[in-house]
Amino acid sequence: MMMRYIYLLAVAVSVLTACESSDNNTASTADTSTGDSKDTSDAIFYASLNQAIHLGQYDGAVQVRELKENGDFGVGSGEKLKSELVMLDGVAYSIPASGEASVLPDTAKVSFAAVKHFKSDQEVSISKMLNLNELESYLDSVLTKNSFAAIKVTGKLNSITYRSFYPQQKPYEPTEEVPEKELNRSNIEGTLVGFFTPESAEVLNSPVYHFHFVDNNKTTGGHVLDCTISEARVEIDYAKQLQVALPDPELVQHIDLNKPVRE
Repeated sequence: MMMRYIYLLAVAVSVLTACESSDNNTASTADTSTGDSKDTSDAIFYASLNQAIHLGQYDGAVQVRELKENGDFGVGSGEKLKSELVMLDGVAYSIPASGEASVLPDTAKVSFAAVKHFKSDQEVSISKMLNLNELESYLDSVLTKNSFAAIKVTGKLNSITYRSFYPQQKPYEPTEEVPEKELNRSNIEGTLVGFFTPESAEVLNSPVYHFHFVDNNKTTGGHVLDCTISEARVEIDYAKQLQVALPDPELVQHIDLNKPVRE
């Protein structure tokens, strides 16, 4: 499938330097060197657009093998919303509405994904009970503002609620009209795989935090709706570039990307 690539410099030295967080809880700060602009090893790679999938573009845009060429960590959705995607340590896991995780073959297609070669720039620890809203508020206090970042949260969860959509057939409806299956687990260890995206970039990824989950045994997971964490290690990887692979124009003829993201 023909792809058109747009390369955007997302995090400039001047922005990161001016906006660097001074919170004392921060263990270290992001490397603000931009390096070679042609080097995309520190880029977040987007397969299609967040806005496109929310409007109902569920056909396969790229294969898993292309995601692996651009990252080893990420989130996404399988074609036709067959499953939620979690990529961790270079392995892509498919999690359908049954909640049962399996490894995706390289030839499988996804309708949307955000991936990155993960290398931690900043680490913090959590040793108190936090729900998802509280976790995100805590991250607000330690993240470098005006940045794009991959976030890995590894630890013990007292509880977690996550979901996957049921597979869809054409004509596709927007995600808000698609039925989903919610699952709940208690006393489970695993990893939240996610991204921080400024609200102004909502067309690219769900702002501001977007987390998927996979347990340590790689048996279950999905898109995180809520959780309670009692102990965890948080790793933050700031991106220096964004890379967007736009879907073939034929795949987006039935949706309208010219409408404002929010009315």
